[in-house]
Formats: sequence, structure tokens, C-alpha cells
Amino acid sequence: METGACGRLPSHRESREICPQGLLVFTGSSEQDSTLAKQFWTAASLYPPNESQLVLPRGSSQRLPVARPSRRRPRETINVTAETRKIEESEEKKKYLQKQAKRRDEILQLLRKQREERISKELVSLPYKPKAKVHKAKKVMSESDKEDQEEVKALD
Repeated sequence: METGACGRLPSHRESREICPQGLLVFTGSSEQDSTLAKQFWTAASLYPPNESQLVLPRGSSQRLPVARPSRRRPRETINVTAETRKIEESEEKKKYLQKQAKRRDEILQLLRKQREERISKELVSLPYKPKAKVHKAKKVMSESDKEDQEEVKALD
């Protein structure tokens, strides 16, 4: 098979229709084989898929829609909303602080109650507790005192 100018035989009109550019020439093959081969090669031409072409068809767009600019509100409404927001935030903060103070008071009250219960239990069990022994400090004797004691013992 050779490539070159398309064979322009006056008797073979199909070859001109299939290969108008004259790029395919088959030599050494029957006329039917060359016609079939030309049909195959022209049908098997590899065009890029539509998705990869740079030119977009009309009506299709790959860009995301652009956000429309919002309508501007007058300054007065912006200031009013900011003021109301500040008032609401301060009210929420007051409620939160009151809730925390109440919780703290409840915790302190519970701790006082537990302490009173513990003290009352200790008072009930106080007479039954063994009395703590008072340890007398041992006297440290000097060597001379020890010698004196040994002499007294030796006299006995």
C-alpha cells in the first residue's frame, strides 16, 4: 500500500468521491480491495471528540453564572440593623451571665449543704472515736548522762 495522490481513473468514480483530496493510493491490489480499503481508512479517520474541541457550540457555556450585584440598602437601614443586632447581643449576654450566676449560686449552696452534713456526721461519731495519743518527745541524752545512769545501776 502506498500513500500519495489518489488514483484518478476515469472508469472509477467512487474512488474520487471517497478520497477527494487524493491522499490514498493502493497499488498491487484489486480494484474492489482498494475501494474497500479507501472506505475503511476514510471512515476510520480520528477526529477529536466534540468535548475536546476548542470551539463551543452556540448556547452552551462552560462558565459559571455571575452573581448579580445586590441592591444597595440605604445607610439608615444598615445602621438600624447594626443597632438592633448590638441590642440583641447585649441582651443575650445578660441572659447568659444571669444563667451562669444562678448556676454558680446553686453549686455553692450544694457545697455548703454537703459540708454541714459532713460536720454533723463527724459530731455524731466524735464520742466513739478513739482518743489520739499524745506522743511525748523522747529526751535526747548526752553521753555524760548515760555514763551517770550506768554508774547508778552499777551501785545497785
